[in-house]
Amino acid sequence: MSKHIKVDGNRFVDKSRRQVLLHGVNMVCKDKTKNYIGSWTEEDFQKLHSWGMNVIRLGVIWDGIEPEPGVYDDQYVEKLRCLIQMANQYDLHIFLDMHQDLFSSEFADGAPAWATITDGELFEPGHIWSDAYLFNSAVQNAFDHFWNNTPGPDGIGIQDHFINAWGYLVEKLHTEPNIIGYDLMNEPFIGSGVQKVNELMFTTYANIYSERYGEVDIEQLFLDWSNPNNKHDYLSLLEDVDSFKRVIDSSVEVLQSFEKNQLSKLYCNVAKAIRTTDKNGILFLETNYFSNLGVSSAILSLENEQAQAYAPHAYDLVTDTELAHTANDRRLEFIFERHEETRKRLGIPMLIGEWGAFYETDNTGHVSLHIQRLLEKHLSSDTYWSYTPNMDKSLSFLGVCRGYPIAVAGRILQYRYEHSLQTFQMKWDESTNIAKPSIIYLPDTRDISVTLSPNGSTYSISSIDNSHAGYIEIPPITDGIRSITITKHR
Repeated sequence: MSKHIKVDGNRFVDKSRRQVLLHGVNMVCKDKTKNYIGSWTEEDFQKLHSWGMNVIRLGVIWDGIEPEPGVYDDQYVEKLRCLIQMANQYDLHIFLDMHQDLFSSEFADGAPAWATITDGELFEPGHIWSDAYLFNSAVQNAFDHFWNNTPGPDGIGIQDHFINAWGYLVEKLHTEPNIIGYDLMNEPFIGSGVQKVNELMFTTYANIYSERYGEVDIEQLFLDWSNPNNKHDYLSLLEDVDSFKRVIDSSVEVLQSFEKNQLSKLYCNVAKAIRTTDKNGILFLETNYFSNLGVSSAILSLENEQAQAYAPHAYDLVTDTELAHTANDRRLEFIFERHEETRKRLGIPMLIGEWGAFYETDNTGHVSLHIQRLLEKHLSSDTYWSYTPNMDKSLSFLGVCRGYPIAVAGRILQYRYEHSLQTFQMKWDESTNIAKPSIIYLPDTRDISVTLSPNGSTYSISSIDNSHAGYIEIPPITDGIRSITITKHR
């Protein structure tokens, strides 16, 4: 399997120019007591390989790289290298994700304490961890100082430190052959500008509520939103996608201004730091935090850059709550539609960098399958959030481990894997200018029949060691449309 993944227009391709779908998981250790290094072994990477995955979004924590201003922890970097090299033994690509949650290791994970400036505000966690983005001044102030590049203890701007840390990390690791790129910042957040976002969204929600049920006190609504006992009742109004769209679109101008100005400027500067040593790695661009829910993104592509990809996240409102199993199919479809609009505007490939967060639950299996359908519909690459050793024991694993085309000698037109029947179908526009075969991963290659067009086409089946899973390989024979149907004997 080629390690040289590139961007060709709106597709990922390998060195043979086959279209590639990247499919895998997030692996992020947020535990400071472990120095942010997960206790993963070869067994974990072997599992990913047997599940047909070919990529890992590997989390890197700024606090781990730069525990003191301008002082880099080479031991942390070398431990990352060990994980990257283990992954390489199992044909797993890596892109590095500069991860943060609530900005700082003081609140969750991300920036070191010395780069966390709160102006004396105290951090108080909410019932749902992410509510602190919306309601906690310490988190918001810390982001403000980051975007303003406030000087750190050594007089150098904290955003400059972040950029330099990226440059140092890439200088050390870019020669690893399975590193394909860099996710520049996890879920960038606007900072105190969220207060205006809150005002717009909650006012719009209150107006919709009043239209249907009568007047509601907006201040009480604001308080109730962070109360898990009341939140479910308020969420029910947003089952209507038109209402949901009205609410999230109310803040679009504020959020898009942030993306066009602060966020795009950061991305340009990080890209320059990376390009000092890695001229070809793919730069994965994320949206502002609220675009996870479907707010239209105004993210800008990087000028004079061929190797870039769009890497939004896709989470329904109920993610990370006890109501995760109630995720709304239409809201999820809307989120993917919005991401596809942005991808088309940018004209680059899309990889959904996070989706799921099901954590070995059985009652979210139907949600997992619906997201699989959306990934198939949009021919999108993806990395599921997140890897756990026993994730294959839950029903939510259904949409994660699936049959899919890993590499295709031409352009993929459509494909679908049906779990209940264990059937796979694909149509593609083949090119004989590509010498390497198309490769399809299947979770189970036993007792299958394969129908190919044109009739009489050849194929081969290879198995993955210690697994029923394997690959179907199809040599290119024509210029034009081809199709395959794979069925399981009952």
